[in-house]
Order: sequence, then C-alpha cells, then structure tokens
Amino acid sequence: MMGAGMLAAPAKVFDLAGGWSFAVLAVSAVILLPLILCFADLGSRFTGTGGPYLYARAALPGWMAFSVGWLLWISQALSVATLANLLVSYLAGFVPSLGAGLPRAAVIVALGLGFTWIVLRGIRQSARASNVLIVLKVGFVLGFFAAGAAFVQPHRLAEPAPIPDAVTFVQAVLIYLFAYSGFERAAVVAGEAREPRRDVPASLLSSVALVTLAYAAVLLVCIGVLDNPASTDRPLAEVGRQLFGPVGQIAVSAGAIAVILGTILVITLSMPRMLLALAERGQLPEGLGRVHPLWRTPHLAIAVSSVLAFGSALMSDLLSSLTFATATRILGYVLCCVALWRFSRRTDAPPAQFNLPGRGPVALLTAALFLGVLAVGAAKELPALAAVLIVGLALLAFTSRRKAP
Repeated sequence: MMGAGMLAAPAKVFDLAGGWSFAVLAVSAVILLPLILCFADLGSRFTGTGGPYLYARAALPGWMAFSVGWLLWISQALSVATLANLLVSYLAGFVPSLGAGLPRAAVIVALGLGFTWIVLRGIRQSARASNVLIVLKVGFVLGFFAAGAAFVQPHRLAEPAPIPDAVTFVQAVLIYLFAYSGFERAAVVAGEAREPRRDVPASLLSSVALVTLAYAAVLLVCIGVLDNPASTDRPLAEVGRQLFGPVGQIAVSAGAIAVILGTILVITLSMPRMLLALAERGQLPEGLGRVHPLWRTPHLAIAVSSVLAFGSALMSDLLSSLTFATATRILGYVLCCVALWRFSRRTDAPPAQFNLPGRGPVALLTAALFLGVLAVGAAKELPALAAVLIVGLALLAFTSRRKAP
C-alpha cells in the first residue's frame, strides 16, 4: 500500500488545500477505514485469485462482477501510467532531457519491457524483487523523516490558510486516496498465497495504520521545511536539496526512484491476475487465461496489461492519469461494498474468518460515502468513466456471444 503516491501527494495536496493538508490526510484515512474493514471481511471468505472480482462474482450478477474486475484492471493500468510519469519527473532531475520527447518515451518503453520480463518469469521471482524494494521503501521513509524532522519549522505548520471549498477539498482527498489505493492487490494474488483467509485481513488492518504514519511523516517534513511545497513536482528531493545541497537532492531522488520502481513492480505483478480471473470465468477471451508452460505465469494477460499501462503512460501526464485511476478504482470499491451487503443478507454466503459487526449497514454507508466522493471530486471524469465501462461491457457481450452454442 505504501506506494509512490506519497512522493507526489505533498505538492499536489498543498497546492489545493494549503495549510489544511493534514486535515485532508486525516479525512482520507477516516474515509478509508470502513472500506478496509469491508475488504477485510470479504478477504477472509475466499482463497482464490481475483480479489474484488472474486467477491463480486460470488454475490452480484455476472455483468456487475465483470465491471468490478474490468474497472480495477483499468485503474491499475492508469496507476502504472501515473507512476511512470512520476519516475520520469525524478529522472529529469538528473538528466533534464529525459523529461520530454523521444528520451521520455524511451525511458517509459524500457521500463515497460523490464518489468514485463520480471513478471513473466514467475511470482516467486517477482516477490523476491518486490521484497527488496519494499525494504528500500521503508528505509527511505524512515531516513527521510529522521534527516528532516530536526529542521521542521513549527511556524510553517501553523500558518493561517483559507478553508478550501468542498470540491477542492474532495479533489485533494482523492489524491491521498490514490496514495492509499492498492490495498486490494494482496487479495488479487491470494490464490497463490498459503493462508489468504487469515493473512489478507491482518495485512490490510496493519498496513493502513503504518502507511498513515508514513504519509504523515513525509507531509510533516515537506510542509515544515519548504516555503511552498506546491512549487515543485519533486517536493522530497527539494527538501534534500535545501537541507543538504546537491548530495541531499541526489540521495532523496535515488530513494524516491526506488519507491516508484517498487510500486510499479507490485502493480505490474497483480494487474494481469485480474484479466486471468476474468478469462478463467469466461467473461473475457480464453486466451487471456493461458499459462506459460515453463514460467507458469499468465503470459498473454501480462503482455496485454503492460501494453495498456505503459502505452497510457506515453499518452498522459501525472495528474490526469492519477485522477482517472482513482475514480475508476472507487467505483469498483463501491460495487464490492454492495457485494458485502448482499452477503450479509444470505444464509449461504461463504463464511468469514473476520466478522465485521453490522456488516450490512456498514457496507451500504461506505458505498454511499464513496459515491459522494466520486460525484463531488471527480465529476469531470464521469463521462470518460462511463465510456470505459461501456467498452468493457461490450467486450463481455462479445465474449459471451462467441461462447454461446
């Protein structure tokens, strides 16, 4: 969950909310908590691959279950696009020519080819690489906070700022929701884990607390040190430069790049598993469910996912792909909450190891809450979101017609 969104969030959120940035983070965490509880309940019921799609498949009509899987697959691809653009931004701090044109495209293509190759080789190899990068991510956050906390100027944290209007505040919340997003990825690959019904709920609940602390620490240093965190797309690197000169800037940028690479790897690993789950259940062409005879990975699903993700990176910028990725994912989350509400009303529902008290009302209230966030903070993205959903449902209809006798 602790992804590269935290690298861009301090600047983007401060630009929208100014001195209310900590309130934005707090509201984001509070909003996220009931959703995490809903997913913990859902995750404790299943052992297969697919995560949110699997939950919806067991509780909702087929087209709604497909919509969950389709939307979350699209959102993961757009998340990769966001992170690839963020990576280019950090690399341009070392070599400015990489920030635009053919050099930028070459970086994104090389990134896509490299990560696709790693994921093709198997989940064990991918997990090893991911574990190394996770250690680097955690070490980076701890080191950044330890180095910068002593230089925080309290008066910067207390500077008066006008309260942002409701739409602007919710748009800022969406940025942190993007930074939190991805908690469902562990459940997507749960079919390849040992005890997912026990481990998925535990990992969700512990991760959200730790990640909130990490995001708060990064935000504290950025706002407490920089005159205007919104003046740069690389606020953490700017902190390093102001405190320790060029050496500090290089060190922070290198750590940020490691965080970005680790996050992209995790998404690139889980994203094709959503296509695999859809194909295995006959809702996408069966070729996407084929497994490589040597590497035992869904190679066609991996290739298609990488083309969409890194192709989107070539054609978008950081903020546009971030907002649309978050909006797409939120709609999938809402449908999962509806699935939990349906389970609460069924006597034949898969048993839960994590029992959420009042799961039915909690699920409905959480769905309504996130629909409100979507309507207020991402109204401009709704037509494009509808178009993406229509394309997916058309593909579902085409696949179903081909399978019909």
